[in-house]
Amino acid sequence: MDAAASTVPPAPPEPPHPHHKRRGALAAGLALLWTIFALLAQFSGALDEFEETLLDWRQSLAAWPEPPSTQLALVAIDNIPDDRPWPWSRLDYSLGLRALIDYAPQSVVFNMNLNDRDPSYTSFDDIFSHIVDRANIVVFSATGTTSAESGAPPPSLGTIPYQGSRRRVARFGSAIWPLVTFAGKSPVGVNNVQAEDEMKLRRIPLIFFLDQKMVPSLVLQATAQFLGGDLSTSDVQVGRAIFLRSKDGRLLRTIPIDDEGRMRVRYQWGPAASWQASFDNTIVYDDELQQGIKPAQDPRDLVGRQVWIGRTDPALLERFHTPVGTLSLVEVEMQAERTILDQDYVRPLPPMILAVLYLLVGIGGASLIVRIGPIHGTALLAVTAAFWFESAVLAFRIYNVILPLPSFAMLIFGVYVMGLLAIVWDLDAEAGQDE
Repeated sequence: MDAAASTVPPAPPEPPHPHHKRRGALAAGLALLWTIFALLAQFSGALDEFEETLLDWRQSLAAWPEPPSTQLALVAIDNIPDDRPWPWSRLDYSLGLRALIDYAPQSVVFNMNLNDRDPSYTSFDDIFSHIVDRANIVVFSATGTTSAESGAPPPSLGTIPYQGSRRRVARFGSAIWPLVTFAGKSPVGVNNVQAEDEMKLRRIPLIFFLDQKMVPSLVLQATAQFLGGDLSTSDVQVGRAIFLRSKDGRLLRTIPIDDEGRMRVRYQWGPAASWQASFDNTIVYDDELQQGIKPAQDPRDLVGRQVWIGRTDPALLERFHTPVGTLSLVEVEMQAERTILDQDYVRPLPPMILAVLYLLVGIGGASLIVRIGPIHGTALLAVTAAFWFESAVLAFRIYNVILPLPSFAMLIFGVYVMGLLAIVWDLDAEAGQDE
């Protein structure tokens, strides 16, 4: 008997439930609908407010910091003395510019708009003009206005050929130009920016429409001067990119922009330039070097750099909140130019790749919940969400690629709900109605 009992074959496996395949198909169908809904929310911009906040957090991570640029320099007006109120006399700028040009900077960019005659003596404008003529290239700033009255723009402003809809690109009826006495032959860029709520500045405009022509911002004009670009041979595809080319047509940079002509700034911790000094100290450093004294900052390091001059003093009201702290306009613009020079652009994952990934996670996740059960399915979705989160952080910090987080969280939640609905759905009632 014992031998006979030991040879009894094991019981056959329990046949699958007749509704198992139908539940899997139901879960896949519901998940497909939810995935399409999540993709529409992602591509329509409905989740941008949440995504922007999380992207700011990713930019604020200080790991693997980039070294300051060796191509740029900042002369900061960081103190406005009581005995020298703003605006400063053109004599001050003459002294500061003269202390720089002997060391052969590639170009000098004035962030402030020098549109009025000298507040002290008109002759100082002529003195400043002579210093500008001695310099290699000086780039000046203009301010766009909505007024229909416009003075003649300087011939060196430059216009850019463009393609695409200009409907959302910022436009101005006129502009306040720098004084022609010293800026008549110098490149000029429009220096308007539009901050978001609470003075947040994530994107900076690179192009504007002025008198039915597309003109460069100060950042784009300065970048073109530094790289040897020619705006007349360059072109803009609104909503896609600015193709900055040299005079002979060679492509220098492909700068991604949105349909408003703005570029997202890739903010980095620390100073944008490795050479920084206060305005008054640059004059002192030049004087010390002439006397054979070693200065704290060697002006000879300015050779070949582009020098920005702008206000950073505490009394400056126009300060912007960024992922790396509160910055003045000139500091934001230098971060923007650094983004272009280093080609350190922030890019979203291509829509087709994102859609394929979402469909795989959505349909596959819901089907697995039906197959392995809600408990194991929940654990699997949690692991998937954690993997996506870590990948989003690493992809941005290493490659500047944006993996969306709010829409993926929405996808994971919906997949779990759709899987549970497929499990508890009363298919027997449907079968009875079919009969």
